[in-house]
Amino acid sequence: MTHRSIACMIPPALVLAVAMSSGASGKGTETTNRNGAHLLSAGDADGAAAADDVQQKGRYKKQGSNCEWDANDTGPDQCAPLTKGRFKKTGDTCSWAFNDTGPDQCRPPKGRWAKAGSRCVWRPKDTGPDQCNPRQPR
Repeated sequence: MTHRSIACMIPPALVLAVAMSSGASGKGTETTNRNGAHLLSAGDADGAAAADDVQQKGRYKKQGSNCEWDANDTGPDQCAPLTKGRFKKTGDTCSWAFNDTGPDQCRPPKGRWAKAGSRCVWRPKDTGPDQCNPRQPR
């Protein structure tokens, strides 16, 4: 065995050792799926079992010419919207929540959707009709 072959085996062995040591400690890392459900990594045996029991609910579905979020459906997404997120009402304000799913809860009184290259972006100071549809599939 040469020095070069030993050097090629060390990084994968270190990664494996670190992964196994975090699993042996019983401490997994917590993550959140797109529905906001908290899941534990496979480093925690109980968390891994719980993650298998949790069925992901909700997906993007093609509805006519739009890509809409259906919270009551399961399975793989049928499409991806041009712009993810929705308008969300918080108190008296209406703002864009980038990581949120579902129908808009409001729409600001001023602004419009504008084309920015291949993207569709909200411009709160623009006036006139929308230039694009953020719900259009990519």
